[in-house]
Amino acid sequence: LAAALLAAASFALSVTTTESAPSWAYFGAHTRAWELAAGALLALGAHRLRGLPPLLAGALSWAGLAAVVGSALVFGDATVFPGYAALVPVAGALLVLAGGCAPSRFGGELLLRRRPLTWVGGLSYSWYLWHWPLLVVVPAALGRPAGLRTGLAVCAGALLPAWLTLRCVENPVRFARALRDRPRPALGLGAALTGGAVAVALVAAQFPPAIDSGRPAPRLAAALDAAPDPAARLARFLATPPDAVPGNLSPGLTAIKDGRSAVYRDHCHISVTSTAVPGPCVYGDPASDTTVVLFGDSHAAQWFPALDRIARERHWRLVSLTKASCKTADVTIVLGGRPYTACDTWRAKVLDRIAALHPDLVIAASSDSGDPVHADGDAVRQWTAGYARTYRALRSGGARVAALLDTPWPPSDAVDCAATHPLDLSRCATDPAHAAKDPVKATALRAAAKATGSAVIDPGPWLCGSTRCPTVVADTLVYRDDGHLSEAYARALAPVLAPVLEPALTR
Repeated sequence: LAAALLAAASFALSVTTTESAPSWAYFGAHTRAWELAAGALLALGAHRLRGLPPLLAGALSWAGLAAVVGSALVFGDATVFPGYAALVPVAGALLVLAGGCAPSRFGGELLLRRRPLTWVGGLSYSWYLWHWPLLVVVPAALGRPAGLRTGLAVCAGALLPAWLTLRCVENPVRFARALRDRPRPALGLGAALTGGAVAVALVAAQFPPAIDSGRPAPRLAAALDAAPDPAARLARFLATPPDAVPGNLSPGLTAIKDGRSAVYRDHCHISVTSTAVPGPCVYGDPASDTTVVLFGDSHAAQWFPALDRIARERHWRLVSLTKASCKTADVTIVLGGRPYTACDTWRAKVLDRIAALHPDLVIAASSDSGDPVHADGDAVRQWTAGYARTYRALRSGGARVAALLDTPWPPSDAVDCAATHPLDLSRCATDPAHAAKDPVKATALRAAAKATGSAVIDPGPWLCGSTRCPTVVADTLVYRDDGHLSEAYARALAPVLAPVLEPALTR
């Protein structure tokens, strides 16, 4: 019963964690324990399987082999693993073992008992330990991704060190009479080795290695600052993105997720549960007579690094008013399975605050994710009405409105993808035709802006070329996760964004 409960809990964790943090799910003991528990459950019931009919036992073992081999051949980069997919190889292994519990003349043992396979089976774990680092190191040394031939050659080459370490290290320690007959020294050695490994890991974690191809790329921010036409220069960068992580990636992959702009550090970006309107949250030139308000959710806050720089250079007073997952459109959405009424309350308060500020320009932006609590069957009409109500409320106080379309979304966490495929960044890119999170909201935003006389700013051309939306542009990572611009990329876009805001401020 305990093993069954452990297996069920671990499998549930594996499925949920795979969706949100696949790396944690892959390497976490808590998400892989169910696989060991499944084997334990089979071992506990093995005596009941000895009476299986020979034909059934043979069929089970062959079906299990097919599942294991099929997983190796079919699973690829697109497979969400472990999650539900791990059931296939685990179930296959269980079927092989179950079939082997009963004698059969026609089972999988016809193949598995052959000398070459028993030899490989004897060193399989050593082989597993050696092939993994070699699959990482060899492509990095060659400067290109490992194809099928290279991958097979590396795996074959790993057999030699696997055999040597098994013969010269593992087996001598496992079968040493001094350790086998004296449990205390054996336990002490195990504890010392474990402690040493943990100490080395902790020290190594303080000095993470650079993940790059070794080849530098042009500095994006400096190039756009110096360009007579920053937008045209950016378009050329987007047309020829690097194939591998550049050696001068700034900031590095290990630091990019830690980058948060002042609105986060100053607690001006409000949490999901809060309805407070913080203050003062004033940036740029606080003494300026020109006031610009940034309003929306985290997809508005992601533009703060660029807007703060522009506000300083042009002497604007920049006020930031953003809240997590809160849409600018006056539409109640579902968040966490419940109506996100905290957003509606906050939005109403913020509209009052903005009216009191008498700003010259309001930059309104929010993510395209989220669904309404009460869908009326015409999503475009519903979202258009919601955006229009907000824009009219903003314009009623005399402010001009610049509606900023949502940024294209990467297919997954951009940092994790770049770290996983540092030599082949094309795997992390998005097709521009499929980069919008929800095209319905973009259509509705444009319609509402047209109806209310608001400007529309489309950042798509600043993130995508004609054929793909890359993860890295020049020396800069575009995203810090699976949907937000990195602080460095947003700041670099200031020379591109500024000329677009000027007409919106004066229209």
